[in-house]
Amino acid sequence: MRLLILGLAGADTLCRSLAPIGYDVTGFFARYVNLGDFGKGQARADFDEPYRLRSGRVWPVWPYPYSRWVAGLAKTIRQSDPQVALYVGEPSELAAAQSLLMVRKLAPQARLGVSVFENIERHWRGKLKWLRGRAETAVLGQLDFGTCASEGAVERLVSLGVPAERCRVVYPQINTNIFRPVDATEVRIKHGLQDSMVVGFAGRIVWEKGLDLLVAAIAGLPEHYRLLLVGSGRYLNSLQAQIETLGIAGRVVHIDFVPLEQVPTYLCAMDMLVLPSRSIPTWQEQYGRILPQAMLCKVPVIGSDSGAIPEVISEAGLVFRQEDVGSLREAINRLGDDEALRLSMAQAGLERAQRTFVNTYGTQMAEWLAQAASMPLRVASAH
Repeated sequence: MRLLILGLAGADTLCRSLAPIGYDVTGFFARYVNLGDFGKGQARADFDEPYRLRSGRVWPVWPYPYSRWVAGLAKTIRQSDPQVALYVGEPSELAAAQSLLMVRKLAPQARLGVSVFENIERHWRGKLKWLRGRAETAVLGQLDFGTCASEGAVERLVSLGVPAERCRVVYPQINTNIFRPVDATEVRIKHGLQDSMVVGFAGRIVWEKGLDLLVAAIAGLPEHYRLLLVGSGRYLNSLQAQIETLGIAGRVVHIDFVPLEQVPTYLCAMDMLVLPSRSIPTWQEQYGRILPQAMLCKVPVIGSDSGAIPEVISEAGLVFRQEDVGSLREAINRLGDDEALRLSMAQAGLERAQRTFVNTYGTQMAEWLAQAASMPLRVASAH
């Protein structure tokens, strides 16, 4: 099957997972785009094996939801002649509308899909946001199927008019070659954590991740509880000010940046990982990738009840009420005081992650795309 995967950010793992199992895969991604809190998207030089990678320039490069292809899109569609085209991103991105409508024009029999994370209702009013509303409407009018990062994302697509039978959850795949239990003794010694109960967080340091709640919870726990923060973001200065005000600076270790291949070492330096996200009007936790990554490292996890977190954790960790510092502190203390519980949660998390979040692209995504290719078009082609 000829498959075209498009998106502003590269989806290399998805392309590489599908190429060896009989899919003729072409990936088309932005040569460079600024993804804000999510970093930079920068496609590598074009290549043809194990899949064809092509890149195109976009403008503006930021803010990315308003980026549009400047060159390369039509040529890539003609050369790949897709039977299925999958846009990795939200239908409200202008590049999504441009990409899928162009596929519909140049390859009218292709099935069009999106791979989405958005899991709340959005209203596109004010300033330039109306453009995103128009893009979303245009995409939904042509969409044949959707792959979703959570049940909440399925519910949103269905609420926007996509039939439920054309939507399916395919969890983002976690790489077991990177995320696995490793010896973190050196990291704990280096940062003076060897005699501590280490509570950790890794990811974007932004308001919606609820790190102010985590810091407040740590401040109310005994001295041997230490906090290991890995990441950076626009909320860092405010968080550091809170840490100073609470008088716990000596109990907090902050690591600004860690290369991906070293992240498991820092996860394994934690006695537990916490994702204390809070829901805001424009966002709730869409997946929480760090949770299955920690689970594969055999680190017990605690998460709030924001968005997809309870779905991801399921029975393999602890869930607390978002915005509730007392509930969070109780969960941390419960794990910290009970070694047997920590060990059982770590094992349960490992088993759930191996069962649910490993090789999802080569199995579930491959199966779903094959089904999508044989679906009747939702909108009869005029060609």
